Amino acid sequence: MGLVIDTLDTAIHETEAIIAKLKAVKQGLLHDLLTGGIDANGELRPPQAEAPHLYKASPLGWIPQEWDVVTLESVSKTVTSGSRDWARFYADSGALFVRIGNLTREHINFRYESTMYVRPPRNADGQRTRLESGDILISITADLGIIGVVPDGLGEAYINQHIALVRPDLEAVNSRFVGHYLAGPVAQTYISKLNDAGAKAGLNLPTIRGLLTAKPLRSEQDQIAARLDEIDNRIQNAAAESAKLRELKAGLMDDLLTGRVRVTPLLAEATQLQGSV
Repeated sequence: MGLVIDTLDTAIHETEAIIAKLKAVKQGLLHDLLTGGIDANGELRPPQAEAPHLYKASPLGWIPQEWDVVTLESVSKTVTSGSRDWARFYADSGALFVRIGNLTREHINFRYESTMYVRPPRNADGQRTRLESGDILISITADLGIIGVVPDGLGEAYINQHIALVRPDLEAVNSRFVGHYLAGPVAQTYISKLNDAGAKAGLNLPTIRGLLTAKPLRSEQDQIAARLDEIDNRIQNAAAESAKLRELKAGLMDDLLTGRVRVTPLLAEATQLQGSV
Protein backbone atom coordinates (compact mmCIF):
# COMPACT_ATOMS: atom_id res chain seq x y z
CA MET A 1 0.00 0.00 0.00
CA GLY A 2 2.85 2.35 0.81
CA LEU A 3 4.26 2.05 -2.73
CA VAL A 4 0.89 2.91 -4.27
CA ILE A 5 0.45 5.94 -2.06
CA ASP A 6 4.05 7.02 -2.60
CA THR A 7 3.56 6.85 -6.37
CA LEU A 8 0.45 9.00 -6.12
CA ASP A 9 2.21 11.44 -3.79
CA THR A 10 5.05 11.80 -6.29
CA ALA A 11 2.58 12.49 -9.10
CA ILE A 12 0.74 15.03 -6.95
CA HIS A 13 3.96 16.85 -6.00
CA GLU A 14 5.11 16.94 -9.62
CA THR A 15 1.77 18.34 -10.76
CA GLU A 16 1.84 20.99 -8.03
CA ALA A 17 5.35 21.98 -9.13
CA ILE A 18 4.10 22.35 -12.70
CA ILE A 19 1.23 24.56 -11.50
CA ALA A 20 3.61 26.79 -9.51
CA LYS A 21 5.90 27.12 -12.53
CA LEU A 22 3.01 27.96 -14.85
CA LYS A 23 1.73 30.60 -12.44
CA ALA A 24 5.17 32.21 -12.35
CA VAL A 25 5.27 32.17 -16.16
CA LYS A 26 1.84 33.82 -16.23
CA GLN A 27 3.00 36.66 -13.98
CA GLY A 28 5.86 37.36 -16.35
CA LEU A 29 3.54 37.21 -19.36
CA LEU A 30 1.06 39.58 -17.73
CA HIS A 31 3.78 42.16 -17.26
CA ASP A 32 5.31 41.72 -20.71
CA LEU A 33 2.08 41.49 -22.69
CA LEU A 34 0.10 44.18 -20.87
CA THR A 35 2.89 46.77 -20.79
CA GLY A 36 4.91 46.00 -23.93
CA GLY A 37 2.62 43.91 -26.06
CA ILE A 38 3.47 42.14 -29.30
CA ASP A 39 5.06 43.83 -32.31
CA ALA A 40 4.19 43.40 -36.00
CA ASN A 41 6.50 40.39 -36.22
CA GLY A 42 4.67 38.56 -33.44
CA GLU A 43 7.49 39.11 -30.96
CA LEU A 44 7.39 40.68 -27.49
CA ARG A 45 8.49 44.32 -27.63
CA PRO A 46 11.63 45.07 -25.64
CA PRO A 47 10.87 46.85 -22.34
CA GLN A 48 10.72 50.65 -22.20
CA ALA A 49 14.05 50.87 -20.38
CA GLU A 50 15.76 49.15 -23.31
CA ALA A 51 13.86 50.83 -26.17
CA PRO A 52 12.37 54.12 -24.95
CA HIS A 53 11.65 55.28 -28.51
CA LEU A 54 9.00 52.53 -28.80
CA TYR A 55 6.97 53.93 -25.89
CA LYS A 56 5.02 56.98 -24.82
CA ALA A 57 3.81 58.29 -21.48
CA SER A 58 0.11 57.81 -20.67
CA PRO A 59 -2.28 57.86 -17.69
CA LEU A 60 -1.57 54.11 -17.48
CA GLY A 61 2.19 54.58 -17.44
CA TRP A 62 4.51 53.81 -20.33
CA ILE A 63 2.70 52.15 -23.23
CA PRO A 64 3.74 51.31 -26.81
CA GLN A 65 3.50 54.16 -29.31
CA GLU A 66 0.81 52.29 -31.26
CA TRP A 67 -1.52 51.91 -28.27
CA ASP A 68 -4.32 54.23 -27.20
CA VAL A 69 -5.82 54.75 -23.76
CA VAL A 70 -9.63 54.76 -23.67
CA THR A 71 -12.42 54.66 -21.11
CA LEU A 72 -14.62 51.59 -20.86
CA GLU A 73 -17.59 53.74 -21.80
CA SER A 74 -15.99 54.78 -25.09
CA VAL A 75 -15.60 51.18 -26.28
CA SER A 76 -18.85 49.80 -24.83
CA LYS A 77 -22.46 49.65 -25.90
CA THR A 78 -23.78 49.70 -22.35
CA VAL A 79 -22.66 49.68 -18.73
CA THR A 80 -25.17 48.59 -16.10
CA SER A 81 -25.48 46.50 -12.94
CA GLY A 82 -27.65 43.68 -11.71
CA SER A 83 -31.10 44.08 -10.26
CA ARG A 84 -31.83 44.10 -6.55
CA ASP A 85 -34.14 41.84 -4.60
CA TRP A 86 -34.07 38.80 -6.88
CA ALA A 87 -34.20 36.34 -3.98
CA ARG A 88 -37.85 35.72 -4.78
CA PHE A 89 -36.82 34.40 -8.20
CA TYR A 90 -34.38 31.77 -6.87
CA ALA A 91 -35.07 28.27 -8.20
CA ASP A 92 -33.59 24.77 -8.17
CA SER A 93 -33.05 25.02 -11.91
CA GLY A 94 -33.36 27.57 -14.66
CA ALA A 95 -31.04 30.41 -15.66
CA LEU A 96 -27.61 30.74 -14.04
CA PHE A 97 -27.44 33.58 -11.50
CA VAL A 98 -23.89 34.92 -11.49
CA ARG A 99 -22.62 36.28 -8.16
CA ILE A 100 -19.25 37.53 -6.93
CA GLY A 101 -18.48 33.99 -5.76
CA ASN A 102 -18.48 32.91 -9.41
CA LEU A 103 -15.64 35.33 -10.16
CA THR A 104 -12.00 34.89 -9.13
CA ARG A 105 -8.76 36.83 -9.15
CA GLU A 106 -6.94 33.76 -10.49
CA HIS A 107 -8.21 34.28 -14.06
CA ILE A 108 -11.09 35.86 -16.01
CA ASN A 109 -13.12 32.67 -16.39
CA PHE A 110 -16.09 31.73 -14.22
CA ARG A 111 -16.01 29.45 -11.21
CA TYR A 112 -18.88 26.98 -11.03
CA GLU A 113 -18.26 25.32 -7.66
CA SER A 114 -21.19 27.23 -6.15
CA THR A 115 -24.03 28.01 -8.52
CA MET A 116 -27.49 29.45 -8.06
CA TYR A 117 -30.38 29.57 -10.47
CA VAL A 118 -33.25 31.95 -11.08
CA ARG A 119 -36.47 32.11 -13.02
CA PRO A 120 -36.40 35.84 -13.77
CA PRO A 121 -39.25 38.15 -14.68
CA ARG A 122 -39.87 38.58 -18.38
CA ASN A 123 -39.73 42.34 -18.21
CA ALA A 124 -37.31 45.06 -19.24
CA ASP A 125 -35.40 44.90 -15.95
CA GLY A 126 -34.85 41.19 -16.38
CA GLN A 127 -33.63 41.54 -19.95
CA ARG A 128 -31.33 44.43 -18.99
CA THR A 129 -29.22 42.15 -16.81
CA ARG A 130 -29.22 39.11 -19.10
CA LEU A 131 -25.68 38.18 -20.07
CA GLU A 132 -24.30 37.86 -23.58
CA SER A 133 -21.10 36.25 -24.80
CA GLY A 134 -18.20 38.68 -24.39
CA ASP A 135 -19.75 40.74 -21.60
CA ILE A 136 -17.21 41.90 -19.02
CA LEU A 137 -18.25 41.57 -15.36
CA ILE A 138 -16.74 43.63 -12.54
CA SER A 139 -17.44 43.21 -8.83
CA ILE A 140 -18.55 46.57 -7.44
CA THR A 141 -19.13 45.83 -3.74
CA ALA A 142 -17.09 44.14 -1.00
CA ASP A 143 -14.07 42.69 -2.86
CA LEU A 144 -13.86 45.33 -5.57
CA GLY A 145 -12.60 44.85 -9.09
CA ILE A 146 -12.76 41.09 -9.64
CA ILE A 147 -13.10 40.55 -13.39
CA GLY A 148 -14.89 37.88 -15.40
CA VAL A 149 -15.67 37.57 -19.11
CA VAL A 150 -18.81 35.72 -20.24
CA PRO A 151 -17.79 32.70 -22.36
CA ASP A 152 -19.45 31.46 -25.50
CA GLY A 153 -22.23 28.97 -24.93
CA LEU A 154 -23.02 29.93 -21.33
CA GLY A 155 -26.75 29.87 -21.95
CA GLU A 156 -29.32 32.06 -20.22
CA ALA A 157 -27.67 33.84 -17.28
CA TYR A 158 -28.11 36.99 -15.18
CA ILE A 159 -26.13 38.98 -12.59
CA ASN A 160 -26.95 40.28 -9.14
CA GLN A 161 -26.61 43.85 -7.92
CA HIS A 162 -23.03 43.39 -6.72
CA ILE A 163 -21.71 43.07 -10.27
CA ALA A 164 -21.41 45.62 -13.07
CA LEU A 165 -21.96 44.48 -16.64
CA VAL A 166 -19.87 46.11 -19.38
CA ARG A 167 -21.00 45.15 -22.89
CA PRO A 168 -18.08 46.07 -25.14
CA ASP A 169 -18.34 46.97 -28.81
CA LEU A 170 -16.79 43.78 -30.17
CA GLU A 171 -15.90 45.51 -33.42
CA ALA A 172 -13.69 47.91 -31.46
CA VAL A 173 -12.16 45.65 -28.83
CA ASN A 174 -11.53 42.04 -27.94
CA SER A 175 -13.46 41.61 -24.70
CA ARG A 176 -11.02 39.02 -23.40
CA PHE A 177 -8.11 41.40 -23.94
CA VAL A 178 -9.96 44.12 -22.01
CA GLY A 179 -10.83 41.58 -19.31
CA HIS A 180 -7.21 40.53 -18.97
CA TYR A 181 -6.09 44.16 -18.88
CA LEU A 182 -8.60 45.10 -16.18
CA ALA A 183 -7.56 42.03 -14.16
CA GLY A 184 -3.88 42.85 -14.67
CA PRO A 185 -1.53 44.73 -12.37
CA VAL A 186 -1.88 48.25 -13.83
CA ALA A 187 -5.68 48.42 -13.70
CA GLN A 188 -5.87 46.57 -10.39
CA THR A 189 -3.43 49.04 -8.81
CA TYR A 190 -5.76 51.86 -9.86
CA ILE A 191 -8.82 50.06 -8.50
CA SER A 192 -6.96 49.40 -5.24
CA LYS A 193 -6.33 53.14 -4.92
CA LEU A 194 -10.05 53.75 -5.34
CA ASN A 195 -10.66 51.23 -2.61
CA ASP A 196 -8.13 52.89 -0.31
CA ALA A 197 -9.71 56.27 -1.06
CA GLY A 198 -12.94 55.19 0.54
CA ALA A 199 -14.82 53.27 -2.13
CA LYS A 200 -15.31 50.33 0.22
CA ALA A 201 -19.04 50.87 0.02
CA GLY A 202 -18.77 50.07 -3.67
CA LEU A 203 -17.86 51.31 -7.12
CA ASN A 204 -20.62 53.24 -8.82
CA LEU A 205 -21.43 52.97 -12.51
CA PRO A 206 -19.94 56.36 -13.47
CA THR A 207 -16.64 55.16 -11.99
CA ILE A 208 -16.86 51.91 -13.96
CA ARG A 209 -17.61 53.84 -17.15
CA GLY A 210 -14.54 55.99 -16.51
CA LEU A 211 -12.13 53.12 -15.90
CA LEU A 212 -9.21 53.22 -18.32
CA THR A 213 -7.95 50.42 -20.50
CA ALA A 214 -5.19 50.19 -23.06
CA LYS A 215 -6.31 49.75 -26.67
CA PRO A 216 -3.74 48.25 -29.04
CA LEU A 217 -4.62 47.48 -32.64
CA ARG A 218 -7.31 44.80 -32.79
CA SER A 219 -4.94 42.17 -34.21
CA GLU A 220 -2.56 42.74 -31.30
CA GLN A 221 -5.40 42.54 -28.79
CA ASP A 222 -6.37 39.16 -30.25
CA GLN A 223 -2.81 37.82 -29.97
CA ILE A 224 -2.37 39.04 -26.38
CA ALA A 225 -5.71 37.56 -25.30
CA ALA A 226 -4.90 34.24 -26.97
CA ARG A 227 -1.54 33.92 -25.20
CA LEU A 228 -2.99 34.74 -21.80
CA ASP A 229 -5.94 32.40 -22.36
CA GLU A 230 -3.51 29.64 -23.28
CA ILE A 231 -1.50 29.92 -20.06
CA ASP A 232 -4.72 30.11 -18.01
CA ASN A 233 -5.99 26.94 -19.71
CA ARG A 234 -2.73 25.14 -18.98
CA ILE A 235 -2.93 26.14 -15.31
CA GLN A 236 -6.56 25.04 -15.05
CA ASN A 237 -5.84 21.70 -16.75
CA ALA A 238 -2.94 21.04 -14.38
CA ALA A 239 -5.11 21.99 -11.39
CA ALA A 240 -7.83 19.61 -12.58
CA GLU A 241 -5.24 16.83 -12.90
CA SER A 242 -3.99 17.55 -9.37
CA ALA A 243 -7.54 17.40 -8.02
CA LYS A 244 -8.11 14.04 -9.75
CA LEU A 245 -4.93 12.62 -8.25
CA ARG A 246 -5.87 13.81 -4.76
CA GLU A 247 -9.35 12.35 -5.14
CA LEU A 248 -7.87 9.06 -6.34
CA LYS A 249 -5.50 8.95 -3.37
CA ALA A 250 -8.29 9.65 -0.89
CA GLY A 251 -10.54 7.00 -2.40
CA LEU A 252 -7.74 4.47 -2.65
CA MET A 253 -6.74 4.91 0.97
CA ASP A 254 -10.34 4.44 2.03
CA ASP A 255 -10.69 1.32 -0.12
CA LEU A 256 -7.45 -0.20 1.14
CA LEU A 257 -8.20 0.52 4.78
CA THR A 258 -11.67 -1.02 4.53
CA GLY A 259 -10.45 -4.01 2.52
CA ARG A 260 -12.63 -3.28 -0.51
CA VAL A 261 -9.59 -3.44 -2.83
CA ARG A 262 -6.77 -5.97 -2.82
CA VAL A 263 -3.33 -4.38 -2.51
CA THR A 264 -1.40 -6.79 -4.81
CA PRO A 265 -2.78 -5.63 -8.21
CA LEU A 266 -2.43 -2.00 -7.15
CA LEU A 267 1.22 -2.55 -6.32
CA ALA A 268 1.79 -3.90 -9.82
CA GLU A 269 0.01 -0.89 -11.31
CA ALA A 270 2.01 1.48 -9.12
CA THR A 271 5.27 -0.11 -10.31
CA GLN A 272 4.21 0.53 -13.91
CA LEU A 273 3.32 4.11 -13.07
CA GLN A 274 6.72 4.71 -11.49
CA GLY A 275 8.41 3.34 -14.58
CA SER A 276 6.57 5.85 -16.78
CA VAL A 277 7.14 8.95 -14.58
